[in-house]
Amino acid sequence: MDTMLGALMAEQAPGALIATDVDGHVVAWNAAAESTFGFRTDEAIGRLLGELIVPPEQRDDEARSRAEAIAGSSERYEVLRLRKDGLPIYVNCNTRVVRSVDLPHDVLLSHMVDATRYRARRDAELVQARFRGVLESAPDAIVIVNGTGRIVLFNTQARTLFGYELGEVIGEPIEKLLPERLRGSHVGHRSGYIGAPRMRAMGEGRELNGLRANGEEFPVEISLSPIDTEAGRLVMSAIRDISERKRFERTLHEKNVELERASRAKDRFLATMSHELRTPLNAIIGFTGLMLMKLPGPLTPDQERQLGLVQTSGRHLLSLINDLLDLAKIESGNVELHVETADGTVVLEEVAQTLRPTALAKGLKLELAAARQPLAVRADRRALHQILLNLANNAVKFTVAGGVTLSIGTVENGGAPWVEFVVTDTGIGISAEDQPRLFQAFTQVGQAQSQKVDGTGLGLHLSLKLAELMGGRIDVASTLGEGSRFTLRLPREA
Repeated sequence: MDTMLGALMAEQAPGALIATDVDGHVVAWNAAAESTFGFRTDEAIGRLLGELIVPPEQRDDEARSRAEAIAGSSERYEVLRLRKDGLPIYVNCNTRVVRSVDLPHDVLLSHMVDATRYRARRDAELVQARFRGVLESAPDAIVIVNGTGRIVLFNTQARTLFGYELGEVIGEPIEKLLPERLRGSHVGHRSGYIGAPRMRAMGEGRELNGLRANGEEFPVEISLSPIDTEAGRLVMSAIRDISERKRFERTLHEKNVELERASRAKDRFLATMSHELRTPLNAIIGFTGLMLMKLPGPLTPDQERQLGLVQTSGRHLLSLINDLLDLAKIESGNVELHVETADGTVVLEEVAQTLRPTALAKGLKLELAAARQPLAVRADRRALHQILLNLANNAVKFTVAGGVTLSIGTVENGGAPWVEFVVTDTGIGISAEDQPRLFQAFTQVGQAQSQKVDGTGLGLHLSLKLAELMGGRIDVASTLGEGSRFTLRLPREA
C-alpha cells in the first residue's frame, strides 16, 4: 500500500475506511471494515465494491454516487449494504476523492459507520407513533421489522408470548426470537421475502419454533404482510403459539397409530381364525342334523325341539361369523373376486329355490319373473349369489302378507348395457329418514330395530361393498307400510 494511502487508512476514524480506484475496485480495507462487513482484507482487495457489499438493486445508485464523488461532491448519506453473511445493514457513508502526486492514480476514500441500530430506533419511533394504538389490542402477537430485519414494533401480546420487555428487543434482529439452529437459514428466507414480498396467510408458510426469553422453545405459525411507509418497506408478522394444537395432533396421530395397529391385529386374527371358527360350528351343525334325521335312533319330542334350537342357533352364529369375516376381508382389501361371465337367470333361480320353503312357511308368494333365456352378466358368481340371497332373504323376513317378486332384465346406463336384478316386496317398507342409513354396517332401521329382528346389520353393507367391487351399484325405493324395491345393477357381458 502506498505510504500516503496507508496513512489515510490509519486515521482513527470511528468506522470502516475503504479505498477504491475510480472504477470501484477495492485497493485498501481497514480492520474496522473487516469487522463491519465480515470480509478479510485479502478477500476484499481487487474486488468491485459494488459486487462485494452493495445490494444488486442499489448498484446503479452506488455507481452514480462514485461519479459524484469524483466530480467533487462529498455528501454524507445513509445507505443499505450487505455483510458477508448476507445480513443487510444500514451505514452512514461519506465518499471523497483523494488526489496526490504521491499516488499512482486518484483514490475514492469511503468512510462508513454502522447505523443499523440507530435506524431501527428511528424506524421504531415512526412505526409506534403510527401503528401502536391499533396493534396493541390485537389478539395475536404482532412484530414489525424494518428492511434489515430489525424489530421496530413489539406489541403486548408479543411481550407476553416471548417474555421480553420492549427495550430488550427493539433494534434487535428478528432472529433473536428463534432457536440458534434456525437463525442462519431464516436470514436467507427473510432476505428473499423482503426482496419479493407478498401477503402470506397464517399457516401458509414454513413451520417455525419460537424461543422465549427463558430459553423455552415452542411451535408457532405466522402470517406476513409487507407495509410500505416513509421509513421504507417494513414487514409485519402475526405470530401464534400452536403448542396446544401440536399436542392435540400428536395425540391424534398416536391414537390413529394405535387404531391402525389394532385393525391390523384384528385382520390377522380373523384371517388366521376363520378356519378355527367355522370348523367346530360346521361339526356341531352337521352332527345336530344327523341327530334330527334320527339316524342314531329315535328322539323324544323334547330332544327333537332342543336339537332344533341348537341347529338354528349354530346356523345363526355361523352366518354372523361369515359376515364378519367377509367384512374384514373387504375392509382390509384382501377380498378376492373372480369376475367372469355368469348366467344371471340361473343364479336368480337358485336364490328363489333356496328361499321358497321359508316364504311358503310364512304364507307368502315367492314369484320369479325372469326371462327363460340365459342373460350373461360380468360378476363373481359366489358374490352375486350372496347379494341376491341377502336382498331376497330380507324381503321375505320383513314381509308379513302378500309376497316377494324376483326379476331380471337389461337397461342402458350412459350408453353401456347393464343387467338389472330387482327384488320387490309388499312388506313393512322403510321410511325416507331411515333409507340413508340402510347400507351402514351393524345398522338396523325402523321396525327391524324396534322389534329386534334377527340379523347382524351387515347384510346390506356387505352386499353394497361386493356390488361396488364388481363395478355395480344397489338402489332402494321404499314407502313405509307399503313395501320396498331393491335394484342391483351390474355390467352386462358384451
